Amino acid sequence: MVLTARDHSQTVELLDLAAFSGTYTIIGRHYGKSRVEKVRGLLVRSKQLISHINEQGKHISVAVSHGSRSMVLAARWLKVPVLTMYDYEFTETGIFNRFSARVLVSDAIPDIVLDEIGLPKNKRVKYPGLKEEVYLSRFKPEPDFRTSFLAEHDRADSASKVLVTLRPPATTANYHSDKSEVLFDDLLHLLLNTEHVLTVIVPRTHEQTSAIAERIANVADAGRRCILLDSAVDALRLTYASDLLISGGGTMNREAALVGVPVYSIFAGRQGALDRRMEDEGKITFIRDARDLSKIRLEKRDPAAVIPLTDRVERFVIGEIEKFL
Repeated sequence: MVLTARDHSQTVELLDLAAFSGTYTIIGRHYGKSRVEKVRGLLVRSKQLISHINEQGKHISVAVSHGSRSMVLAARWLKVPVLTMYDYEFTETGIFNRFSARVLVSDAIPDIVLDEIGLPKNKRVKYPGLKEEVYLSRFKPEPDFRTSFLAEHDRADSASKVLVTLRPPATTANYHSDKSEVLFDDLLHLLLNTEHVLTVIVPRTHEQTSAIAERIANVADAGRRCILLDSAVDALRLTYASDLLISGGGTMNREAALVGVPVYSIFAGRQGALDRRMEDEGKITFIRDARDLSKIRLEKRDPAAVIPLTDRVERFVIGEIEKFL
């Protein structure tokens, strides 16, 4: 197996945190928000991947990723079949739909939606559930995580407060909406001015950390009412230890919902089928403007047992990969 990672956000830190250190090669970086630069970065990293595989001298049976366009182009050049996964239909899916041999999507995304975005019927394969179930079936809560986390950040005196994990929007993503930034500022004002709440802010990049630090620098008692992380953390364990999650992304929202943590989304882009279904089922509450802030229940939750999840999605995905071997 050849494992590669792009040096963007906290990808490398998270790999090391998950004990993958020494098993992957860092190839490429992020080229920013500019569409022109994104295209340049796509082509540059594709070329780097091609060179890396050629240098490895290994026979690759299948290229697998969750939404890596550069990998798709590199594999196409190397004549390696591609198995792609994605779970948000309103990102730029053209490369995946055209060049992948198979595209795995959740069965929660209706065929009519996949028809609209041009995913050929003979390439689509639906798995039963959410992609987060691939690994969540193995999740085991750490009973003392909250206590040790607060102690590590010198907040042991905040154990009785409502613990909110706050994930900012993905400002460099091609689907980012500026409206999410407005909502994020509104949330910071609400949370940092609520005495009984301790907010843990989990930025995506070091640049985002610096920007948030500037925003809260003049907020009275901000240092006592929030923890602004500057390095990667086991976000799943942090989420489970929290009383609620508020996030501008997708993965952490679905993780929280699957393990029974109240979730509020400030994602302001076009709503995907998965989010729409989870909102309809009451698993995620969407905050669409300042008036919706009243929907957020800033209260302690009883940490119930983890909702039992099977390994059905993991087995399904492995089965699809094995078809190429």
